[in-house]
Amino acid sequence: MKNVAKVRIYPTNEQKEALSQAFGCARWLWNNSLNATNELYKETDKGLSQIGMNSRLEL
Repeated sequence: MKNVAKVRIYPTNEQKEALSQAFGCARWLWNNSLNATNELYKETDKGLSQIGMNSRLEL
């Protein structure tokens, strides 16, 4: 049996802004990588692998 702890955070306004920006960047990167995978799949019938997606982070 696993123990679970529910935690609620109450960020300050500065922290809310930083979290919003970080989540926005992560969402953009995910959507951009998903689009690249879909485009590659349309062209080659193969999508990006996990390694291929990770290599996009190094750009």
